[in-house]
Amino acid sequence: MYIRYQFKYTGKADIMLDILPRIRQLVAENKELAIATVIKTWRSSPRQPGACLIVTADGTMVGSVSGGCVENAVVAKAQKALKNGAYELAKFGVANEDAWEVGLSCGGEIWVNISPFFSTDIWNTLNEKLLTDKGVSVLTNLSNFSHTLVDSNGGVITGARLTGSLLKEVSRTYSIRTNTLFNDDGEDYFIQNFPPRKKMLLIGSAHITVELTSLAKLYDFETIVIDPRDTFAHKTDYISTPDVIHVNWPQEVLNKYKLDQDTYAVILSHDPKIDDEALKILLPSNVRYIGALGSRKTHAKRIDRLKGLGFDDEIISRVNGPIGLDIGAMSANEIALSIMAEVIKAKNTTSEYLK
Repeated sequence: MYIRYQFKYTGKADIMLDILPRIRQLVAENKELAIATVIKTWRSSPRQPGACLIVTADGTMVGSVSGGCVENAVVAKAQKALKNGAYELAKFGVANEDAWEVGLSCGGEIWVNISPFFSTDIWNTLNEKLLTDKGVSVLTNLSNFSHTLVDSNGGVITGARLTGSLLKEVSRTYSIRTNTLFNDDGEDYFIQNFPPRKKMLLIGSAHITVELTSLAKLYDFETIVIDPRDTFAHKTDYISTPDVIHVNWPQEVLNKYKLDQDTYAVILSHDPKIDDEALKILLPSNVRYIGALGSRKTHAKRIDRLKGLGFDDEIISRVNGPIGLDIGAMSANEIALSIMAEVIKAKNTTSEYLK
Protein backbone atom coordinates (compact mmCIF):
# COMPACT_ATOMS: atom_id res chain seq x y z
CA MET A 1 0.00 0.00 0.00
CA TYR A 2 1.26 3.47 -0.83
CA ILE A 3 1.55 6.18 1.78
CA ARG A 4 -0.25 9.29 0.66
CA TYR A 5 2.27 12.04 0.16
CA GLN A 6 1.51 15.62 1.15
CA PHE A 7 3.14 18.50 -0.71
CA LYS A 8 4.47 21.69 0.76
CA TYR A 9 4.22 23.27 -2.67
CA THR A 10 1.45 22.93 -5.21
CA GLY A 11 0.86 24.27 -8.68
CA LYS A 12 3.02 21.50 -10.20
CA ALA A 13 0.12 20.00 -12.13
CA ASP A 14 1.40 21.45 -15.40
CA ILE A 15 4.78 19.75 -15.01
CA MET A 16 4.42 17.51 -18.11
CA LEU A 17 3.19 20.26 -20.43
CA ASP A 18 6.67 21.41 -21.43
CA ILE A 19 7.31 18.20 -23.38
CA LEU A 20 3.88 17.94 -25.03
CA PRO A 21 4.96 19.32 -28.44
CA ARG A 22 7.64 16.65 -28.73
CA ILE A 23 5.23 13.91 -27.57
CA ARG A 24 2.75 14.97 -30.24
CA GLN A 25 5.50 14.81 -32.85
CA LEU A 26 6.55 11.30 -31.82
CA VAL A 27 2.93 10.09 -31.83
CA ALA A 28 2.42 11.59 -35.30
CA GLU A 29 5.49 9.67 -36.46
CA ASN A 30 3.90 6.44 -35.14
CA LYS A 31 6.77 5.83 -32.76
CA GLU A 32 6.34 3.18 -30.10
CA LEU A 33 6.55 4.97 -26.77
CA ALA A 34 6.95 4.12 -23.13
CA ILE A 35 6.20 6.59 -20.35
CA ALA A 36 7.89 6.84 -16.97
CA THR A 37 6.14 9.05 -14.42
CA VAL A 38 7.29 10.15 -10.99
CA ILE A 39 4.41 9.24 -8.69
CA LYS A 40 5.97 9.85 -5.28
CA THR A 41 9.00 11.54 -3.76
CA TRP A 42 10.62 11.55 -0.34
CA ARG A 43 12.87 14.29 1.05
CA SER A 44 14.97 16.02 -1.61
CA SER A 45 14.25 14.99 -5.18
CA PRO A 46 15.22 16.54 -8.52
CA ARG A 47 11.69 16.27 -9.97
CA GLN A 48 8.20 16.36 -8.49
CA PRO A 49 5.25 13.94 -8.87
CA GLY A 50 3.90 14.19 -12.39
CA ALA A 51 7.30 14.65 -14.04
CA CYS A 52 7.55 12.39 -17.08
CA LEU A 53 10.15 10.78 -19.28
CA ILE A 54 9.10 9.49 -22.71
CA VAL A 55 11.28 6.73 -24.20
CA THR A 56 11.25 5.33 -27.73
CA ALA A 57 12.33 1.86 -28.83
CA ASP A 58 15.70 3.21 -29.96
CA GLY A 59 16.29 4.87 -26.58
CA THR A 60 15.43 8.45 -27.49
CA MET A 61 14.49 10.36 -24.32
CA VAL A 62 12.09 13.27 -23.96
CA GLY A 63 11.66 14.83 -20.52
CA SER A 64 13.16 13.75 -17.23
CA VAL A 65 12.34 11.98 -13.99
CA SER A 66 15.50 12.82 -12.07
CA GLY A 67 17.57 15.34 -13.98
CA GLY A 68 19.96 12.58 -15.07
CA CYS A 69 20.60 10.59 -11.89
CA VAL A 70 18.59 7.47 -12.79
CA GLU A 71 17.63 8.07 -16.42
CA ASN A 72 19.79 5.24 -17.79
CA ALA A 73 18.13 2.68 -15.53
CA VAL A 74 14.65 4.06 -16.33
CA VAL A 75 15.33 3.91 -20.09
CA ALA A 76 16.34 0.26 -19.81
CA LYS A 77 13.15 -0.55 -17.91
CA ALA A 78 11.06 1.47 -20.35
CA GLN A 79 12.47 -0.41 -23.34
CA LYS A 80 11.68 -3.66 -21.54
CA ALA A 81 8.11 -2.42 -21.09
CA LEU A 82 7.89 -1.75 -24.82
CA LYS A 83 8.96 -5.32 -25.58
CA ASN A 84 6.65 -7.15 -23.19
CA GLY A 85 3.85 -4.65 -22.64
CA ALA A 86 4.30 -4.81 -18.86
CA TYR A 87 4.54 -2.01 -16.35
CA GLU A 88 6.77 -1.63 -13.33
CA LEU A 89 6.93 0.52 -10.23
CA ALA A 90 10.61 1.31 -9.65
CA LYS A 91 12.01 2.92 -6.52
CA PHE A 92 15.31 4.80 -6.56
CA GLY A 93 17.09 5.94 -3.41
CA VAL A 94 20.45 7.31 -2.39
CA ALA A 95 23.51 6.31 -4.42
CA ASN A 96 26.57 4.99 -2.63
CA GLU A 97 29.58 7.19 -1.96
CA ASP A 98 31.32 6.26 -5.20
CA ALA A 99 28.09 6.93 -7.14
CA TRP A 100 28.61 3.82 -9.26
CA GLU A 101 25.26 2.39 -8.23
CA VAL A 102 22.09 3.85 -9.65
CA GLY A 103 20.70 6.35 -7.20
CA LEU A 104 20.04 9.93 -6.25
CA SER A 105 22.93 12.02 -5.01
CA CYS A 106 20.49 14.52 -3.45
CA GLY A 107 19.65 12.12 -0.62
CA GLY A 108 15.99 11.58 -1.48
CA GLU A 109 13.88 8.87 -3.02
CA ILE A 110 11.57 8.73 -6.00
CA TRP A 111 9.01 6.17 -7.11
CA VAL A 112 8.61 5.92 -10.89
CA ASN A 113 5.81 4.15 -12.72
CA ILE A 114 7.08 2.75 -16.04
CA SER A 115 4.78 1.39 -18.74
CA PRO A 116 3.79 1.57 -22.40
CA PHE A 117 2.31 4.91 -23.45
CA PHE A 118 -1.41 5.70 -23.21
CA SER A 119 -3.76 3.79 -25.47
CA THR A 120 -4.76 5.56 -28.68
CA ASP A 121 -8.26 6.36 -27.36
CA ILE A 122 -7.01 7.77 -24.07
CA TRP A 123 -4.25 9.79 -25.73
CA ASN A 124 -6.53 11.24 -28.41
CA THR A 125 -9.06 12.36 -25.81
CA LEU A 126 -6.41 13.76 -23.49
CA ASN A 127 -4.66 15.57 -26.33
CA GLU A 128 -7.92 17.10 -27.55
CA LYS A 129 -8.61 18.48 -24.06
CA LEU A 130 -5.12 19.92 -23.83
CA LEU A 131 -5.25 21.45 -27.31
CA THR A 132 -8.56 23.16 -26.55
CA ASP A 133 -7.30 24.33 -23.14
CA LYS A 134 -9.90 22.35 -21.20
CA GLY A 135 -8.87 21.25 -17.72
CA VAL A 136 -8.58 17.49 -17.28
CA SER A 137 -7.39 14.94 -14.71
CA VAL A 138 -5.78 11.61 -15.54
CA LEU A 139 -6.43 8.89 -13.01
CA THR A 140 -4.14 5.86 -13.29
CA ASN A 141 -5.01 2.63 -11.51
CA LEU A 142 -1.59 1.35 -10.46
CA SER A 143 -2.83 -2.22 -10.15
CA ASN A 144 -3.65 -2.64 -13.84
CA PHE A 145 -2.45 0.62 -15.42
CA SER A 146 -5.90 1.53 -16.65
CA HIS A 147 -6.67 5.22 -17.17
CA THR A 148 -9.74 7.29 -16.48
CA LEU A 149 -10.10 10.89 -17.66
CA VAL A 150 -12.10 13.31 -15.54
CA ASP A 151 -13.12 16.82 -16.64
CA SER A 152 -12.66 19.97 -14.60
CA ASN A 153 -16.21 19.67 -13.25
CA GLY A 154 -15.59 16.18 -11.86
CA GLY A 155 -17.36 14.27 -14.62
CA VAL A 156 -15.88 11.07 -16.08
CA ILE A 157 -15.00 11.59 -19.74
CA THR A 158 -13.80 8.10 -20.50
CA GLY A 159 -12.64 5.09 -18.50
CA ALA A 160 -13.78 3.25 -15.42
CA ARG A 161 -16.69 4.16 -13.21
CA LEU A 162 -15.34 5.85 -10.09
CA THR A 163 -16.45 5.85 -6.47
CA GLY A 164 -17.60 9.06 -4.84
CA SER A 165 -14.57 9.22 -2.58
CA LEU A 166 -12.20 8.89 -5.53
CA LEU A 167 -14.00 11.58 -7.53
CA LYS A 168 -13.89 13.82 -4.48
CA GLU A 169 -10.13 13.37 -4.22
CA VAL A 170 -9.68 14.06 -7.93
CA SER A 171 -11.68 17.26 -7.51
CA ARG A 172 -9.67 18.27 -4.43
CA THR A 173 -6.29 17.79 -6.08
CA TYR A 174 -7.45 19.52 -9.25
CA SER A 175 -8.61 22.51 -7.22
CA ILE A 176 -5.16 22.96 -5.69
CA ARG A 177 -3.34 22.02 -8.89
CA THR A 178 -1.24 19.16 -7.60
CA ASN A 179 -0.52 15.51 -8.39
CA THR A 180 -0.70 12.80 -5.77
CA LEU A 181 -1.15 9.15 -4.83
CA PHE A 182 -4.44 8.03 -3.34
CA ASN A 183 -5.69 4.70 -2.01
CA ASP A 184 -9.36 3.97 -2.52
CA ASP A 185 -10.85 0.74 -1.20
CA GLY A 186 -7.53 -1.10 -1.42
CA GLU A 187 -6.65 0.16 -4.91
CA ASP A 188 -3.77 2.57 -5.46
CA TYR A 189 -4.21 5.44 -7.91
CA PHE A 190 -2.04 8.25 -9.21
CA ILE A 191 -3.91 11.47 -9.92
CA GLN A 192 -2.28 13.80 -12.43
CA ASN A 193 -3.96 17.12 -13.20
CA PHE A 194 -3.73 19.34 -16.25
CA PRO A 195 -5.32 22.75 -15.60
CA PRO A 196 -6.00 25.28 -18.37
CA ARG A 197 -3.25 27.56 -19.60
CA LYS A 198 -2.23 30.25 -17.13
CA LYS A 199 -3.28 33.85 -17.84
CA MET A 200 -1.36 37.00 -17.03
CA LEU A 201 -3.40 40.19 -16.86
CA LEU A 202 -1.15 43.18 -17.47
CA ILE A 203 -2.88 46.39 -16.43
CA GLY A 204 -1.07 49.16 -18.26
CA SER A 205 1.03 49.08 -21.42
CA ALA A 206 4.53 50.45 -20.81
CA HIS A 207 8.22 49.60 -21.14
CA ILE A 208 8.11 47.05 -18.30
CA THR A 209 5.02 45.47 -19.89
CA VAL A 210 7.05 44.88 -23.06
CA GLU A 211 9.75 42.95 -21.21
CA LEU A 212 7.30 41.09 -18.98
CA THR A 213 5.16 39.98 -21.92
CA SER A 214 8.18 38.31 -23.50
CA LEU A 215 9.04 36.53 -20.26
CA ALA A 216 5.45 35.48 -19.65
CA LYS A 217 5.23 33.93 -23.11
CA LEU A 218 8.48 32.08 -22.45
CA TYR A 219 6.74 30.42 -19.49
CA ASP A 220 3.58 29.75 -21.52
CA PHE A 221 1.30 32.36 -20.00
CA GLU A 222 -1.49 33.79 -22.11
CA THR A 223 -0.81 37.53 -22.02
CA ILE A 224 -3.70 40.00 -21.83
CA VAL A 225 -2.91 43.71 -21.79
CA ILE A 226 -5.57 46.16 -20.59
CA ASP A 227 -5.05 49.91 -20.99
CA PRO A 228 -7.69 52.55 -21.82
CA ARG A 229 -5.01 54.87 -23.19
CA ASP A 230 -4.89 54.18 -26.91
CA THR A 231 -1.45 55.75 -27.29
CA PHE A 232 -0.01 53.31 -24.77
CA ALA A 233 -2.00 50.26 -25.85
CA HIS A 234 -1.37 50.47 -29.59
CA LYS A 235 1.83 52.49 -29.89
CA THR A 236 3.96 50.41 -27.53
CA ASP A 237 6.60 48.53 -29.54
CA TYR A 238 6.29 44.94 -28.27
CA ILE A 239 9.03 42.39 -28.79
CA SER A 240 6.46 39.62 -28.35
CA THR A 241 2.95 40.75 -29.21
CA PRO A 242 0.46 40.12 -26.37
CA ASP A 243 -2.22 37.52 -27.08
CA VAL A 244 -4.92 40.13 -26.44
CA ILE A 245 -4.87 43.93 -26.11
CA HIS A 246 -7.93 45.67 -24.69
CA VAL A 247 -8.16 49.43 -25.17
CA ASN A 248 -10.63 49.63 -22.30
CA TRP A 249 -10.84 50.52 -18.65
CA PRO A 250 -10.23 47.49 -16.40
CA GLN A 251 -13.81 47.60 -15.08
CA GLU A 252 -15.07 47.23 -18.67
CA VAL A 253 -13.30 43.94 -19.39
CA LEU A 254 -12.04 42.20 -16.24
CA ASN A 255 -15.40 40.67 -15.36
CA LYS A 256 -15.42 38.98 -18.77
CA TYR A 257 -12.54 36.79 -17.62
CA LYS A 258 -12.59 33.90 -15.20
CA LEU A 259 -10.59 35.40 -12.35
CA ASP A 260 -9.42 32.11 -10.89
CA GLN A 261 -6.25 30.54 -9.55
CA ASP A 262 -4.83 30.19 -13.06
CA THR A 263 -4.86 33.97 -13.38
CA TYR A 264 -2.04 36.33 -12.38
CA ALA A 265 -2.60 40.10 -12.31
CA VAL A 266 0.20 42.62 -12.72
CA ILE A 267 -0.66 46.29 -12.21
CA LEU A 268 1.75 48.49 -14.17
CA SER A 269 -0.01 51.66 -15.36
CA HIS A 270 1.21 53.81 -12.45
CA ASP A 271 -2.07 55.72 -12.74
CA PRO A 272 -4.42 55.37 -9.74
CA LYS A 273 -7.43 56.01 -11.98
CA ILE A 274 -6.59 52.79 -13.82
CA ASP A 275 -4.86 50.75 -11.12
CA ASP A 276 -7.48 51.25 -8.42
CA GLU A 277 -10.35 50.29 -10.71
CA ALA A 278 -8.54 47.03 -11.47
CA LEU A 279 -7.81 46.34 -7.81
CA LYS A 280 -11.44 46.89 -6.83
CA ILE A 281 -12.31 43.88 -9.00
CA LEU A 282 -9.20 41.77 -8.47
CA LEU A 283 -8.92 41.92 -4.68
CA PRO A 284 -12.20 40.05 -3.93
CA SER A 285 -11.53 37.56 -6.74
CA ASN A 286 -9.71 34.23 -6.66
CA VAL A 287 -6.71 35.20 -8.81
CA ARG A 288 -3.56 33.54 -7.60
CA TYR A 289 -1.33 36.62 -7.70
CA ILE A 290 -1.72 40.41 -7.60
CA GLY A 291 1.30 42.69 -7.88
CA ALA A 292 1.44 46.46 -8.27
CA LEU A 293 4.27 48.65 -9.51
CA GLY A 294 5.44 51.55 -7.39
CA SER A 295 7.78 52.59 -4.62
CA ARG A 296 7.06 51.99 -0.93
CA LYS A 297 5.75 55.55 -0.71
CA THR A 298 3.49 54.97 -3.71
CA HIS A 299 2.28 51.68 -2.25
CA ALA A 300 1.50 53.32 1.10
CA LYS A 301 -0.71 55.83 -0.70
CA ARG A 302 -2.34 52.94 -2.57
CA ILE A 303 -3.13 51.22 0.73
CA ASP A 304 -4.74 54.38 2.06
CA ARG A 305 -6.92 54.67 -1.04
CA LEU A 306 -7.98 51.01 -0.82
CA LYS A 307 -8.87 51.43 2.84
CA GLY A 308 -10.96 54.41 1.83
CA LEU A 309 -12.79 52.11 -0.57
CA GLY A 310 -13.66 49.77 2.28
CA PHE A 311 -10.98 47.08 1.95
CA ASP A 312 -9.42 45.81 5.17
CA ASP A 313 -5.75 45.12 5.89
CA GLU A 314 -6.04 41.38 5.31
CA ILE A 315 -7.36 41.60 1.78
CA ILE A 316 -5.10 44.54 0.90
CA SER A 317 -2.13 42.35 1.91
CA ARG A 318 -2.83 40.27 -1.19
CA VAL A 319 -1.22 43.03 -3.23
CA ASN A 320 2.51 42.46 -3.66
CA GLY A 321 3.95 45.95 -3.54
CA PRO A 322 6.50 47.09 -4.32
CA ILE A 323 6.14 44.42 -6.98
CA GLY A 324 8.71 41.70 -7.67
CA LEU A 325 11.35 39.80 -5.73
CA ASP A 326 14.04 42.04 -4.34
CA ILE A 327 17.00 41.48 -6.67
CA GLY A 328 18.07 45.12 -6.75
CA ALA A 329 16.47 45.50 -10.20
CA MET A 330 17.10 48.79 -11.99
CA SER A 331 16.33 48.46 -15.71
CA ALA A 332 12.98 47.51 -17.24
CA ASN A 333 14.14 44.01 -18.13
CA GLU A 334 15.51 43.45 -14.62
CA ILE A 335 12.25 44.64 -13.05
CA ALA A 336 10.34 42.34 -15.39
CA LEU A 337 12.57 39.45 -14.31
CA SER A 338 11.91 40.20 -10.63
CA ILE A 339 8.15 40.26 -11.31
CA MET A 340 8.25 37.01 -13.28
CA ALA A 341 10.19 35.34 -10.47
CA GLU A 342 7.56 36.46 -7.95
CA VAL A 343 4.77 35.21 -10.22
CA ILE A 344 6.43 31.80 -10.56
CA LYS A 345 6.90 31.64 -6.80
CA ALA A 346 3.17 32.32 -6.39
CA LYS A 347 2.37 29.67 -8.99
CA ASN A 348 4.27 27.07 -7.03
CA THR A 349 3.04 28.00 -3.56
CA THR A 350 -0.29 27.23 -1.93
CA SER A 351 -2.36 30.30 -1.15
CA GLU A 352 -4.98 30.56 1.55
CA TYR A 353 -7.09 32.60 -0.85
CA LEU A 354 -7.57 29.71 -3.27
CA LYS A 355 -11.12 28.39 -2.95
